[in-house]
Amino acid sequence: MTEYTREVWVRVCMLAIWLALAVGGVAVVSPDRDLAFGAALGVAIVAGAGVLRPIKASHLILAGAFALVFGVIQALRKVAPGADPNAPYVAAAAVGAFAFAITAMVADTLRDAFIRYDAELESRQKIIEEVESVDTATGATKRQHADRLLNIEVERARRYSRQFTMVIIGPDKWEEFVTVNGQGQADRTVTALSHEYLTRLRNVDTLIHMEGATFAVLLPETPVTGAQVVAEKLVDVGEVILGGGGELRAGIAGFPDDEVTGGGLIREATEALHFAEAASIRVASRSLLS
Repeated sequence: MTEYTREVWVRVCMLAIWLALAVGGVAVVSPDRDLAFGAALGVAIVAGAGVLRPIKASHLILAGAFALVFGVIQALRKVAPGADPNAPYVAAAAVGAFAFAITAMVADTLRDAFIRYDAELESRQKIIEEVESVDTATGATKRQHADRLLNIEVERARRYSRQFTMVIIGPDKWEEFVTVNGQGQADRTVTALSHEYLTRLRNVDTLIHMEGATFAVLLPETPVTGAQVVAEKLVDVGEVILGGGGELRAGIAGFPDDEVTGGGLIREATEALHFAEAASIRVASRSLLS
């Protein structure tokens, strides 16, 4: 059990104990059972409003309103014809007001505990998603998370009017490389490529393992010309790792010049990669060629 979980349970117990005391206290002091029942219902409503908070300060407004109504009714009962002059109407009104006020405060603390607990869960979920999204062998992000990450980066670039580029880099004739060298060597080569790419990227960049020895690189706040420099460096280091096993090509797509959607950037970068392969050039982009 975490610290925040314990805190939530402590606050829940505090609220439960206080509700029991508040309802019991009002029931004992109030001369009339119907008012005691109404006060108990009011205390429960204030507690619920304090935790759920449908509108700002709703629990405080309700607590004040219930305390006022409860006090007025007790005062009217006290001056009503035939009322018992010794009945503790004033004490009941005071206890009721106290019960409503403290209930609002205790519910406030429980809500704060829930908010902190929810923040902790969200933080843990992000950590879990980050861990699950990374391939432990290559250190690169898995392909199935590419669309989500790409959409996040595109939305960020759109919101802040920033440039954003995507590079897809892969070797020619990868299937032949696997056939000649075997799957084991191919896997080691993919891992080596990934590690070398990661060492040459910024912390804000994202490397995604697409398939085989093909990787995608997300470059926030980077124009196409800057992405070309990055792509050239990655091609250079990648070809050293491949040795004589083939040449590397890279395709670049930029936001917003080439495409404005995540899926469109993947498609545009892939087409640029295919163009680079067909034209036997190292790096291609529609922006660079136009």
